Amino acid sequence: MRLKMQMKAAIKRLDGGVGRMIAAALFPLALLVPGLAGAQTAQSAEEARLLEFGKEIFKSKAVCQFCHKWDASGDQGYGGNALSLRATKLTPEQLTEVVKCGRPGTGMPYHDRFAYTDKRCYGFTGEQLGNDMPPAGNDFLSNREVEAVVKYLFAKDVGKGPATYDDCVDFWGKDTKQCDPMKK
Repeated sequence: MRLKMQMKAAIKRLDGGVGRMIAAALFPLALLVPGLAGAQTAQSAEEARLLEFGKEIFKSKAVCQFCHKWDASGDQGYGGNALSLRATKLTPEQLTEVVKCGRPGTGMPYHDRFAYTDKRCYGFTGEQLGNDMPPAGNDFLSNREVEAVVKYLFAKDVGKGPATYDDCVDFWGKDTKQCDPMKK
């Protein structure tokens, strides 16, 4: 019983949080992400490559799109109910922890090869979690890959509102019929 309470507190740390804490965490991000700071800045070639790399991890290696949808809007996915990453209140650090550690008691998989072998994830081992242990992802991700996915999500999806036709083309490419229903 005590373990369940500790686990819920660890998860709540991700969901809850004080508005000031979220604002304080997002303020520096707003200065780094083009468009959030008000003034549009040109994206460097290195930033563009990192975001493209993050998109490919989201799309193909970690297959996040199967549950969170291509536009990160969540809803019913192949793995069950996935949260909308467009509406998440998680900070980049918290989202990084979720990608690495999954979410105990849910279908959100972990992508850190060593998750739950020690107490790096929410302070628990797999043995302590028992049946609440999240599933392993279909592939483990390096720290660089996790960082790229999180940066991609914050640059393209988190806090952006509903996806647009341009978002669809950016994700799937110009030569697809996938985006046709979104044309105006």
